[in-house]
Amino acid sequence: MRRRPPWLLLLVWTVTRAGLFLVATQTIPTGHGDSFSNDVTLYQGWSDVLARGEFPSGDDKWQYPPFAALPMLLPRLLPFEYHVAFYLLSLLCDLAILFLVWRFSRSPRGGGRTGPWAWTIGAALLGPVLLGRYDLMVTLVAVLALTASAHPVVRGALIGVGLIVKVWPVALLTGLRRWLELLTATGSTIVVAVAGCGMAALTLPHALDFLTAQQERGLQIESLAATPFALARAVGWWDGFTTYQHGSMEAVGPGVDTAIWVSLAATPAALVLIGVWWLRAAPSPRSYYDAALTTVLFLVVTSRVLSPQYFVWVIGVAAVLLSVRRAEPGPTQRPAAWLVVVAALLTGIMYPWVEQDYSWEGALPGTVVLTLRNLVFLAAAVTSYVQLWRATRRPKPAKDEQDVPEALPVF
Repeated sequence: MRRRPPWLLLLVWTVTRAGLFLVATQTIPTGHGDSFSNDVTLYQGWSDVLARGEFPSGDDKWQYPPFAALPMLLPRLLPFEYHVAFYLLSLLCDLAILFLVWRFSRSPRGGGRTGPWAWTIGAALLGPVLLGRYDLMVTLVAVLALTASAHPVVRGALIGVGLIVKVWPVALLTGLRRWLELLTATGSTIVVAVAGCGMAALTLPHALDFLTAQQERGLQIESLAATPFALARAVGWWDGFTTYQHGSMEAVGPGVDTAIWVSLAATPAALVLIGVWWLRAAPSPRSYYDAALTTVLFLVVTSRVLSPQYFVWVIGVAAVLLSVRRAEPGPTQRPAAWLVVVAALLTGIMYPWVEQDYSWEGALPGTVVLTLRNLVFLAAAVTSYVQLWRATRRPKPAKDEQDVPEALPVF
């Protein structure tokens, strides 16, 4: 049967993205134009360096794997000013993600119809920042890995591509529930990542500088671990401050170093929880997608950095998950996925509209929005893990008949 185009979905996507584009380019002036274009300006400067045949060096803002160069160089090939070309490239990737999620929702592995709408609406809630970061390009590769093929070699290769564009797609390996699949996909990922990094290192100087670029990063004020400091500053209980360094606003003051170490320890602790689940779980048709969402949530929620664009990743994974058919009753990731959408809405309110409150001034209104966003996001991560555990819990073995006491004789 011929599939009918999702006209209403496409209409909503077109209207929302047109609005984001007009605000990002300040055709509709909002007074926050620099907040949407700052990163694109950085990309343009880096693209000038990359076009000369080398990676940026001595720049504490460059913290990306070598194939991050591609999204920064591609706008130079379009016949538009760099910022406009970048936004148009972002829109193309955005539309490709929508198409992949919609196609997956109609496939035998899919069946859920809310996934395409979750992407269309959820991603738009982030505001023009959706178009002003290269995370859409990375999310496109991740969605491909989730939906294009279930073959572990193909899936692993796509994850490898994502890994050398931005590291986080490696989290998508955790849902592979059989040793052979996991080893095959991991091997494919490593081959692609090593080959890509090796090729870049042999042809361009400073290609591997990203491996040490994150060491000096502090605690971004938007991160979960920094939330107590932001809230305490807003009510006058903390004497610290924020400063711009390493490409973001970071907290400085009493207790911050301890919070950084706690955050650094939280990531491996979260991965241990995933490992415990992996060893004890009974696989199901949807466990791969469920585990992908849980792992990405864990990586983001325990990170020292929680930039608004990180939600592009999570919404992309959640949209795929909401497109998976619910084959049988039981716990699902839907509550966590919808909490992610709520957190995206709060993020769109936070940045850039009340950013001054929590980033520079320590004012209470914006800090409350930040705190609420992070609490919702933490609830999403916890809910996701609990639902993942419950959905894949091994059934208790039935008692052997010989262990059942025989009925007493009736006299």
